[in-house]
Order: sequence, then structure tokens, then C-alpha cells
Amino acid sequence: MEERGSPDGDPARNLEQGPEGPEKPETPIQVVLRVRPMSAAELRRGEQSALHCSGTRTLQVSPPGGGPDVAFRFGAVLDGARTQEDVFRACGVRRLGELALRGFSCTVFTFGQTGSGKTYTLTGPPPQGEGVPVPPSLAGIMQRTFAWLLDRVQHLGAPVTLHASYLEIYNEQVRDLLSLGSLRPLPVRWNKTRGFYVEQLRVVEFGSLGTLMELLQMGLSRRRSSAHTLNQASSRSHALLTLYISHQTQMPPVEPGGPPTGGKLCFVDLAGSEKVTATGSHGELMLEANSINRSLLALGHCISLLLDPQRKQSHIPFRDSKLTKLLADSLGGRGVTLMVACVSPSAQCLPETLSTLRYASRAQRVTTRPQAPKSPVAKPPRHLEPELLQLQEENRLLRSQLRQMDPKASGLSGARVAWAQRNLYGMLQEFMLENERLRKEKSQLQSSWDLACDEQRILAQQVQDLERRLFSACYLHQSGPGPAPPCPCVMAPLPLCHALPSLCSCPCCHLCPLCRAPLAHWACPRRELHLPQLLALCWPLLWALRIHRPDMVPALMEFLVSREDIARATHFPQEK
Repeated sequence: MEERGSPDGDPARNLEQGPEGPEKPETPIQVVLRVRPMSAAELRRGEQSALHCSGTRTLQVSPPGGGPDVAFRFGAVLDGARTQEDVFRACGVRRLGELALRGFSCTVFTFGQTGSGKTYTLTGPPPQGEGVPVPPSLAGIMQRTFAWLLDRVQHLGAPVTLHASYLEIYNEQVRDLLSLGSLRPLPVRWNKTRGFYVEQLRVVEFGSLGTLMELLQMGLSRRRSSAHTLNQASSRSHALLTLYISHQTQMPPVEPGGPPTGGKLCFVDLAGSEKVTATGSHGELMLEANSINRSLLALGHCISLLLDPQRKQSHIPFRDSKLTKLLADSLGGRGVTLMVACVSPSAQCLPETLSTLRYASRAQRVTTRPQAPKSPVAKPPRHLEPELLQLQEENRLLRSQLRQMDPKASGLSGARVAWAQRNLYGMLQEFMLENERLRKEKSQLQSSWDLACDEQRILAQQVQDLERRLFSACYLHQSGPGPAPPCPCVMAPLPLCHALPSLCSCPCCHLCPLCRAPLAHWACPRRELHLPQLLALCWPLLWALRIHRPDMVPALMEFLVSREDIARATHFPQEK
């Protein structure tokens, strides 16, 4: 059993000392895995679970039908028995909220197959009716974070202003879920100060939990969702709800109409990856599924490129989709990111589950450099500038000497190399298992094909035998004088002579071809009555044998001459 994972890392703990200094600490993306319980439909179908939680941080995958187990290691692994409150505590969203209050940009996003519980994890179950609130015990991460954040703001010494925006990416079009009018596409722009942003996006100020909950319900009601085979309430778009936290002592927005400066906490509910053949989607649903899969593929491609140690010199294609544009700062920029991967335990969904697990394993190896916005500071007096430059140069020299004296520097690089080799070996082993499974499937299909061919040959032989029997039955019921038709088994153009043994076991070969009387010892009991007719049959037979089987002509001539009655009727001399 091979275990895959990454070095431990807690974004909040890594930043407890603050990001001061010329070199900001690298923080890996924190990944939490949630395994939903088996659904009622899966239990009715008798499906088995292929996932088992080994401890609080390891998931064990047991492929059905045998094969070695594969283990994945994440920051936390939550089985189907965990409640919504357990998920909220295990994800550490409170620590991300504290970082957002300090000015950092934090992101929480869910990823997984359609029907794996992503939207349920973030927002809880869908409302049962208009105006009906979600039960408190089933509230998701977003509602619990809202309640905690507003309570935390009330206990701060300095006044804080809160704003919110809510958008969706549907078929590669960004739409404002909080707009006062109808939904319309909004452009995504970029500038050096803000990076990628949505132009004309409505940002709403709120000061109470009730107002924020109304904004959430307004966006959820306007978000696109549909039903298919795997999910009766499948989200057909990616949704991003962003909370902006600004202190009144901070500077106003640089651009008119832009979002407030300060910390940011973004919740991203990604649409589920799906196979069109499994969901039975067609028409508009199929177009939506293709758009979802393309954007998730672009996101996975960016994550793979971010794993490259030389990514600073390489190009990361964030512009390939609207989703990667809006998540660029969370993945490879200055933000702190938490990923909640949701999977199904059913063995029928194992290929999609393994794809999600590999996706999450790659994501937790991506690192960012969290950095809070710089607050304006007073410029030092002119007479202190030389002394300040001298102190900065002294600090740089001391840091370089400290790196040279650190004995753990070489060991750290060696540990990273060994860790990379273990992960590479794990991926290679997974590919070998996948190839072995495909070879077994090919062997089974070949065996099924051979068995079908054998059955086809047997059926063809049975059909031919039935045709022979039908022909023989018609021959036995035939009436009237005249020579009999040829035997269907011999398929010769001339009838057989009743004086010769039959060439097969068909009933037609045991009857006299002239009178259709049963033959005894290969001779007709009424042969004296039709010897001339018999000779009329034998002469064409001799002629055919002379052409096709000349080796049988002497034997047949000797037999005819040896019979006195035939010799007298034909005037054959005995010596011939």
C-alpha cells in the first residue's frame, strides 16, 4: 500500500509571525477531504463502499475485485458520520477569518464529482420553500462563517466595514447574482493594481447577519441548477461569494467603484465534474457539462504548472477560462487558500473519486506567498536615509551568512527530493494498476467474443441440421411415380443407385430412389421389377464417376458384372 500526500502545512500557523521581511514564507494550499455517506438510492442498489478512513488524515481506497489498496493523506479526512459542525471545525475557517481581518486575501473552495456534496458542504441542503430557513444543525460552512465573523467584528476595538458580492460563471459568462435587474454577462478585466476583476459587479454593504443571509438566499435562488441521473439539484455554474473586510483607518479604493481595500474572504462553489454518458445529459445539459469540464480542465492545468519549481520563469495560462482568471490570486498569488475535496464512497463512482483524489493531491503541493496590503507609512526624514540604507545592507549580509551556516539547508533539499520521488513512485504505481485493470477488461471482452463466435457456429450447425431434416421430411411425404430428387447430403446432380451403400445417415439414403421402399442390406426388395430403370440410373453414375472419381469406376463395373440378373438385362459379358 502506497501512501500519497504532502508535507504538513497550516496557513494560519505559518503566518502567525506575520509576513514581514523581504522574503515572504511559502504556504501550501490546505486540503480537507470529506466523504459523504451512501445515498438511499445507492443502498437500494446494493452498492458497496470502496473508501475507508484510516485515522484522521489518511483515506484508504480498496478497489473492488481485488488489487492493492492505495492511501491518500490530506490535512484532514472526514467520513460520512461527521456533522456540518465537525466539518466547519476541521477546516479551520475561523483561522482564515482571522487572517482576513488582518488584511489577507483568503479563499475557500469545494471540488469534486457531481453529487458528491460540495454545495451541501458550503451552504447546507437546498431550502424546502421560499422563506423557509435552513435548520441550524444543517447550516454549511458559509452560514457558520458569517455568524462567527459578525460576532467577531462586534468585539474588535476598531470599527470595521463589511461588503459582499456574489457572482456565477455560467457557460463562460460572468453574471451578477445580486444585480437589481436581469442577469447579463459582465466583462473580466485586468490591471496591474487589482489583477483580474469583474467590471460593473455590484458590491453591497451589510451590517447584520440577517442582511447577509438575505443576500445569500437571493444568489442561491438565481443560480442555475438542473436535475440529471446522478444529482436531482446539480449546480450548472461556478459560484463565488466574496466578503470584503475594511477598517476605517485604511485608505479608500484606488479606483472609483472598485471594491474596498483590506482583507477578503471568498467562498467558491465549483460545479461538479461529470461524464455525459453517466449523467444522461443531452441538449442544453450537455452544453453546460462541456463548459464545466473545460473550465475545470483549465484549472487542473494551471495547478499542474504551478507545481513546477521554475514556475516563476514559466507562463501560467490563467487566461484560458474565466474561472482561472478569478482564482489566479488564490492559487499562485498572495492569498491563503483552503480546498475541501468531496467524494462519493460508492464503488460505482471509483474512477471519478480517484480523479478527485489525484487532483487534490496535486493541489496541496501548490504554494503561495501570502501578503497583506501595505498600509501607507510616513516617509523617513532625509537625514536618516543614509543610516537606513546602511542598516538594510547589514541585515542582508547577516541573512546571507546565516544561510551559509545553516546545517539543515542541504538536508531540507534532500528531503524534498525524496518526498518528490515517493510521490512519483505512487503515481507510477497507480498508472500500473490502471493498465492492469484495462488489460483484464480486454481479456474478458476477448473471451466473451470467442464464446459468442462459438455459440454462433453451433447455432449455424443446428440451423443446417434443421434444414436437412425439413428436406428429408418433405422427401418422405412425396408421392407419385418418377425418379426421386437427389439426396441433399450428397448434393450431387445425379441420384444415387440403390445398389450402392448410402453415403450418409439421412433417411432419404435408406429408401429406394425408384419406388421409395425401405432398403434392406442396401438392396431394394422389388428390384426385379425395375432393373431397366435402375440401369438408367447407373449409367449416368458411371459417367459422373469417370469424370470426378475415376478410381471408383473399376469397382462399380466389377459389381455390375458379378450380378447375373443385371448382366442378363444389360447383355454384359461376364468376362468384362
